[in-house]
Amino acid sequence: MMNKNNKMESGFRIKNLFLLESNFKRLNAVQFEGDMPELKIETEVGVQDKVIAVVETVTVTKKYNDIEQFSFLVKMIGFFECIGESSLIDYDDFGSVNGAAIIFPYIREHITNLSLKAGLNPIVLPPVNFTGNRRK
Repeated sequence: MMNKNNKMESGFRIKNLFLLESNFKRLNAVQFEGDMPELKIETEVGVQDKVIAVVETVTVTKKYNDIEQFSFLVKMIGFFECIGESSLIDYDDFGSVNGAAIIFPYIREHITNLSLKAGLNPIVLPPVNFTGNRRK
């Protein structure tokens, strides 16, 4: 939120975003028939002082007749910093929902580019709603 002087009162800003891991493999002759690729997303959140670290791992695997045709594993970490003071801010909740949602488009883009470079049809992951990640 901005106050009258266009200064941030409270909220979060991203400090850094890093690619931690990127693995890809495919068969020489990929079979595209059958089910859609399987998508798996894992999110880990760590909080220290006012910095939230969010590690997001996305795995995409395509099988045909129980034979893995191709797979991607991409892991990124984002560091978010709390600006200002607010007793309503739950850092774990921010990381698991908002932080994950901020990082995901970068992973989507990376997987799409890898799929094109690998000679596959473009793999464009659907947007994901991370509100189901809320900490209970």
